Amino acid sequence: MKKKQAILSAVLALLLGVGALSGCKKEKPVTIPPEGYSYDPGDNETTTASGAELPTDAEQTSASTVNEGFTVNTAWQRNFFAEYLYFDKKLDGGNVRIREIKTENAFEAKYPDSGNFYYYEAQDGDLVVYTVIPGEDTYDRSVSKGKTVADISSTFMKLSAVEETFSALPNVLYMLDEDVAGRPCKKYIQRAYSDGKVTETVYIWIDAAYGFAAKCEAYDANDQLTTSWELMLFETGDVKDTRFDVDLDDYDFGEA
Repeated sequence: MKKKQAILSAVLALLLGVGALSGCKKEKPVTIPPEGYSYDPGDNETTTASGAELPTDAEQTSASTVNEGFTVNTAWQRNFFAEYLYFDKKLDGGNVRIREIKTENAFEAKYPDSGNFYYYEAQDGDLVVYTVIPGEDTYDRSVSKGKTVADISSTFMKLSAVEETFSALPNVLYMLDEDVAGRPCKKYIQRAYSDGKVTETVYIWIDAAYGFAAKCEAYDANDQLTTSWELMLFETGDVKDTRFDVDLDDYDFGEA
């Protein structure tokens, strides 16, 4: 009997769904679809394309024990400064640099290389959103009634989300400890298979303190990089409103 086996974590599901994260787009930070991914290995399928055997039950049990090296703590999402590089081979221009800042009172997602940004500010019980895209002469202001900064789930928050059960998946193996942006991380490898052949490979570096994906690289069956991101700077817990460099008086906003 065929056994249905879930093989890709929420992280890879995110990778497969990520799109339109370009500084020249007018979209607000993207909503990443929650769809998962599963693979039915079929009967007696035990080898990869190269003929290497998949992990045995005993090996997987041992690996799972080793992998239990992080817990997910989302406390950082209330107050943080993050700058990261994002790459998607479907987008032109190579890496996109993105900066996100979140405090109790405001949130900003900025593309420093293009000057585009989205700025969210709490005002009188509502959330006022400012959109600035100089290349398109777009300067919009809109209001989300009854919303707060705490309601914002940013692109990096979605992109870096990891399930605590990730390391226990049967196709996930711990590799080594390695720093990303000066932060201790645990590096894992995860592979997807079809008909005994590797279809996708993901390397993921999980922040040891908070359990989010600080870096990730996804490759297709031909070992071509398809999607990646890498945290360059990160602060949390004591990020002040003074970190925002937005001067709204510089723009003539229209109502969106």
